[in-house]
Amino acid sequence: MSLRKKLVMGAAVVLSVSAVAVSAFAATEETAVVVGNESLKPGEVIEVLQSSAGGNPMMVGLMLTQATLADRVEMVKQMADAMLFAEGARISGLADREDVALKLKWQRMQLLLEAYLQEISKKWDMSDKAVKKYYAEHKEEFIQAPATHLRHILTSSEKDANNAILDIFKDKDFAKTAEKFSRDTNTAQRGGDLGWMEKGVMPESIDKAIETARPNSLVGPIKTDLGWHVLEVLERRPSKQLTFDEAKDEIVQRLQMSYIAKELEDLRKKVKVEINEKALENLGGIPAAPAAKTPEAPAEEKPADNASK
Repeated sequence: MSLRKKLVMGAAVVLSVSAVAVSAFAATEETAVVVGNESLKPGEVIEVLQSSAGGNPMMVGLMLTQATLADRVEMVKQMADAMLFAEGARISGLADREDVALKLKWQRMQLLLEAYLQEISKKWDMSDKAVKKYYAEHKEEFIQAPATHLRHILTSSEKDANNAILDIFKDKDFAKTAEKFSRDTNTAQRGGDLGWMEKGVMPESIDKAIETARPNSLVGPIKTDLGWHVLEVLERRPSKQLTFDEAKDEIVQRLQMSYIAKELEDLRKKVKVEINEKALENLGGIPAAPAAKTPEAPAEEKPADNASK
C-alpha cells in the first residue's frame, strides 16, 4: 500500500478516534492494539474501518472477508501510526494549546450533535404515509411559480452592451458573445445562462422588460445597479401544481426541520442559553455593522375639528 494511501487512512482514523469510544464491543473484547495510554479492541477497529469507509458496513465486511491476517495487521499498523501522532501531540502539550483545545472542543460538540440527531431521529415519523399526509394538507404550498429561462450578458457601459448586441447579430451565437463580453464570470462560463428565474428575483427593471418578450428574443440594454444587461428570453414556464413525487424531497426536509425545531424548543426549556451582545460588539476587533433603520410608519392624520355645529 502506498504512503499516500496510508496517510489518507491515517487521517480518517484520527477523525474517528472520538467515535470509537462508544463501541458496543468495548466492554467484552480483548485488546487489538495498544499505543501508550490508548488502545483499540477488535470491535473498535471495525468501527474505525467503517468510519473511514464512509459508514458503509457492507464495504467493510467485503474488505475483511478478502483480507488475510497480514492485511489486517497492516491495517491496524496504520491505525497505530495515527494513534502515535495523537500521542505525540499529547506528550508535546498540543492538546492543551488554546487553538488546538478550541478545535477539539468544537469537534466534540459537532460529534455529539450528530450522534444526538441520529438518536432522536429514530423517533421521527418519516414514513411514506406521513409524507403523503403532509402533501395532502399543504398541497397549495407546492405550486411552481411561473418562470422565464434567461441568458444574460453584463457589461460596465451601454456602449459595451450595444457592441455585444451587434456581435450577437453578427455571429448568431449568444453563448460565445457572453464569454467574450460579460463581466459576470460565473454565468459567462456557461454561455450567460441564468437558468429559470421567477418574478421578483431579478431587478424590477429587468422583470418589466422581459414581461412581454417572446421566447428566443433579445432584450436590452437595461441598466441596473450592477451595470448594463443584454438578455435573451429562451422559454417560459407556466405555473403548475407539483406532483407528490416532485414535492417529496422538500416535504422530507420540512418534516425533519419541524422535528429539529421542536427538539430545540424542548431543550431550551431544560438548558439555560445566554448570549452576551456586548461581547459581540467588537468581535475579533471588527465592530458590528449598523443595524438597518426600520422605516417609520406615516403619522395618521387627525380629522379636522368640526368647529361649526
